[in-house]
Amino acid sequence: MEKTAIIEKFGGLLKEEPLSCVTDESLIPGTCVLEAVDPFMGYYREVSSEFKPSYFYLMLEGHYSIEQISRATISIRKNINIGFDAVPGYINVFDEYHRTIRLRNIEQFVHIGLLQKFYREAGFVLHKKVKTFSNQTAKISLSKLFTIEPVGELMFLDRSQPHHGYFIIPRYIDWNEFRELTKEVKYETSLLNFDAARAFIYENGGITDLVRIYRENLTIEKLTAIRNRYLKLLK
Repeated sequence: MEKTAIIEKFGGLLKEEPLSCVTDESLIPGTCVLEAVDPFMGYYREVSSEFKPSYFYLMLEGHYSIEQISRATISIRKNINIGFDAVPGYINVFDEYHRTIRLRNIEQFVHIGLLQKFYREAGFVLHKKVKTFSNQTAKISLSKLFTIEPVGELMFLDRSQPHHGYFIIPRYIDWNEFRELTKEVKYETSLLNFDAARAFIYENGGITDLVRIYRENLTIEKLTAIRNRYLKLLK
């Protein structure tokens, strides 16, 4: 059978997670780095697992464009021999928006402080730590390139990160509606264990709206069942 082509699409993702300030001597003193203390909480609060991904956020002062952050990230990757993934985003916490760089696939914790130094040398002003907090709910919006493979009708699997799937929905949904819709989807007890986020991609001169599903060992069958429930309730 012919293998389906993997495609790349640029877009964005919106999710809500609790964040905490990171305090560690390896960080640049007085700067703010946040950690997702309960990532994919819609899944991991229901399922015990030895695997739990780590996500960190380098907080910045002022506004920097997607291009500025992306070019700096590409340059840093060429000059240091450590693995990491970084994308630009915004964090809304305490009703304030802050520019951020989301880090994942960090191999060693000390690399976070090292990356701070490289981004600062590239001209970015790091946000000062004004106060310390823990488990504070925040909305996180990210701009990113999706590396996806079509796997069925209006569905995709992520080929850059495991356990991620997507499906197209017929219209835009604001965050409050999306959160309530996801709760209603989970009333179907066979579909309980997943985390959902709102996503979109630019294509064909427009915007295509998606739902991102996270579940360990996500299968096409399970993704299909979750999608069908969302679409049924949207109608």
